[in-house]
Amino acid sequence: MLTKISKIKGLGIFSNYQWDGSLPLFKRYNLFYGWNGSGKTTLTKLFDVLGTGSSEEYISLEYEISSDTTTYRQGEQFGVNVRVFNKDYISNNIERQDGKSKPIFILGEENKKLSEQIESDQKLLDQLKKEYKAENDNKVSKENAKGKVFTDVAKIIGTNTGGLVDRNYRRPDAQSAFAKLTNKEILSADEQEKCKLTLRQEEMDSIVVLSKLEIPKEGEEEAKALNVYLEEIHSTGSNLCAETITSVTIQRLKENSDISDWVEKGISLHAIHDSEKCEYCGQKIPPQRIDDLAKHFNAADKSLKTSIDVLINNLQAATDFIKGINPVDKANLYTDLQQKYKNAVAAFEIEKEKLIDSISSLSAKLATKKQLTTEQQVINEKIDSTAFIEAHRNVNKLIEKHNDKTSNFKTEKDRARDLLEKHYLSEIFDDVISLTGEIENCSIKLNELQNGHEEKGEIFLGITQLTEQIEANRSKISSSHKACNEINERLKTFLGREELVFEVDENEEGYIIKRNGKIANNLSEGEKTAIAFVYFTVHLQDQEFDASSDIVVIDDPISSLDSNSLFQAFAFLKNAVKDVKQVFIFTHNFDFLRLLLNWVQHPENRDMCSKYMIQDVSAVSGDRAAKIAKLDRLLCDHESEYHYLFKILKQFESDGTIASVYNIPNIARKVLDTFLMFRVPKSGSNYNKLQCVPFDDDKKTAIHKFTNDMSHITGKGFDPSLIQETQKNVRYLLEMMEAVFPEHYKILCESIT
Repeated sequence: MLTKISKIKGLGIFSNYQWDGSLPLFKRYNLFYGWNGSGKTTLTKLFDVLGTGSSEEYISLEYEISSDTTTYRQGEQFGVNVRVFNKDYISNNIERQDGKSKPIFILGEENKKLSEQIESDQKLLDQLKKEYKAENDNKVSKENAKGKVFTDVAKIIGTNTGGLVDRNYRRPDAQSAFAKLTNKEILSADEQEKCKLTLRQEEMDSIVVLSKLEIPKEGEEEAKALNVYLEEIHSTGSNLCAETITSVTIQRLKENSDISDWVEKGISLHAIHDSEKCEYCGQKIPPQRIDDLAKHFNAADKSLKTSIDVLINNLQAATDFIKGINPVDKANLYTDLQQKYKNAVAAFEIEKEKLIDSISSLSAKLATKKQLTTEQQVINEKIDSTAFIEAHRNVNKLIEKHNDKTSNFKTEKDRARDLLEKHYLSEIFDDVISLTGEIENCSIKLNELQNGHEEKGEIFLGITQLTEQIEANRSKISSSHKACNEINERLKTFLGREELVFEVDENEEGYIIKRNGKIANNLSEGEKTAIAFVYFTVHLQDQEFDASSDIVVIDDPISSLDSNSLFQAFAFLKNAVKDVKQVFIFTHNFDFLRLLLNWVQHPENRDMCSKYMIQDVSAVSGDRAAKIAKLDRLLCDHESEYHYLFKILKQFESDGTIASVYNIPNIARKVLDTFLMFRVPKSGSNYNKLQCVPFDDDKKTAIHKFTNDMSHITGKGFDPSLIQETQKNVRYLLEMMEAVFPEHYKILCESIT
């Protein structure tokens, strides 16, 4: 049996509670009296925690509760069952299912949890079905989009590979070809046009390639490659230019090559015609002049010039050969090759001119050497035919490509058609892969929605499992709601009337409740409390509860009940707990408290009862806080709580905090209600009754506003003016009572002294 609550921390208003050593220890019957909001229900939650040793609502809860043999702390499980009836029990054990043709009520926490699970599962099931439909619609949309992509590309491929719309190329062909495509094969714009041209072109004749770059050389059987031919001329020319001839130089002829050529030719003509006179002037040529000219133009000089003339002639032959190489017009090639061929020919002509210019420069250099045989000359000019030969090769490559195309015309067309098909399929590659992935994701999602899935160790149920779970839970609830006669009998005893009756609905998983034979669409708070308490007492008889060793905690079972039901409820409670090992009863109702006190103070129970009250100690702590105290003697000695409430107002002193005045407006209202009830014995509101009381009108208005407005929930935050208003209006109320009914006021004061 529990003996005391040594300490509580972190339990709402019991933030830092310590047991007062002057309090009596718990006994078999333990009564607690306190105002609504004083902490009664909060304290009952502590008893609810004993079963597990922890609270989900109060995570930082710490406590010590002593029994006859040991002390229990947070984290430790209590050794006996503790059944607690409070607001949490009511909300946990009565469930109304709306949204149906008639209200269905579920009784019992387990059944309520099952019902809540059914409702939760049903909402989830509806949501999953909605998601399934949306996902399936999404999948169909993606499949249609993918099909349209293939349909559209099939038309494009048919048009661009057949010249006209190829009606033999359809979506299945595109899908089949796409399945073989391992990666994208995109063509450039030029490559696309080339393939299209290939498909449009007719077969053309082959073309003779440009002649080989080989020149026949005088005195040799085989022709020489152009580059070798030119290199040999360049080498020989360099050597000739390096030679010098010894002669008696005639300065005039040396300085004027044209005159020198003219004179040298003249000597030859005079020798041929055996002329003794100058054929130009007719004068006899002096022997000395003839001797001087012979020395200037000697045999070595003549031999060198003859060698140079041979080289110049060879260079001219090379020039004529090069000029004779002329590519055919581009029109002779396939259209797709024409532009490249045109560019190659242009490059060839440029290199051709460059090479001819280089040859001309060398010829000019050699011609200069003929006039300057006595001087050494250096040939810096190079004849590089590499670029010309490469340009010649490029032109021939395109001609050969044209000829290959002619030889493989059908193969080229098939290749062009295949390249275009792969190109257009590559253009839709990303879209198709994306749509395929989205469709696969839709299929996975649909499967998960239908059959459930596991993610990070957490299992998510699907439509199939949820449907089965809902049906299973409905069966469980239905089987637990078969016997309701006992509930109806107990409810009749508790309320003292046969107004509410439970009936089992075979088509639903709960009860139908009728009031006076008609379906009860709504239950009052008092009726809910009564039903929950009856259900609570029924389950005190189950096998898990042992009255001889277990504990019962009851918080206001008559809350919201009318006074006509008070005595029946009290009798019912007394019989329900008569065999229980230890009982804790909490109430805020003074009339019910009087019934409880009369019961426990009976001689046979007096030594088995401890009486307490929950007090607000906010004025001391500065924050809202509560403690367990001895039950005030006034509550025991008087048949009315009026004396007790008057005592609170009379002794009221605020410490300046809102917490210290928090409950005073409610107390003041009760005192005013009671005072006006016998001072102005007529019906009507307090406001109308106050008008009949001979007292200061302004103070009466203030009293009414204070007791009416401050004692109701406003939905707003704490009003700082509550402190001053409370101090002022409590004083006004006591002044009014003393002024209007001094004898009454005096007796009240004497009763609390």
